[in-house]
Amino acid sequence: MRRTRGDWLDAGFALLREEGEHALNLERLCGQMSLTRGSFYHHFGGMPEYRQALLQAWQDSLTEQVIAQVPEGVSGHEALSLLNQAVVGLDHRLDLAFRAWSLRDTAVQEVMNEVDARRIGILTLWHEQAGHPRAGELAQLDYATFLGAQALGRIGADNHLQEMHALAMSALVAELSRRG
Repeated sequence: MRRTRGDWLDAGFALLREEGEHALNLERLCGQMSLTRGSFYHHFGGMPEYRQALLQAWQDSLTEQVIAQVPEGVSGHEALSLLNQAVVGLDHRLDLAFRAWSLRDTAVQEVMNEVDARRIGILTLWHEQAGHPRAGELAQLDYATFLGAQALGRIGADNHLQEMHALAMSALVAELSRRG
């Protein structure tokens, strides 16, 4: 069977998710794919290009594709609700693996900063559209809660964290609105 560029990226995701960025080397990738170096070089010019493609694929799949699941024109409340539903199914271990990698690699940290800014930016927009006061601060708190829940492994359909989060956010919005 002929392997694609996407297959190589999936193999890198698996290694990164299970073992961390130190496992992202040509020997391990070729072993994971049961293919030769020539097959790798057919798709990538080398490991720097591969790592850049891996970062781009992660950014697209765990940020841009998630945001794209929210249809344009929906209310801010509906957008936030749809987003909360979408994040349950994300590959949280992979997201955490990239965050851990960003602590040790400045190029990965730059992409992580872009991802964080994009995620907080869209949350800010949707909180503004929902009419929430101090939308930017609320978006940062919303995202920090997501990151904490993700790190604790508490995001999933069998968990009540989403309900607790929704209750806390609504109480906070009510209090901020009361204070003006």
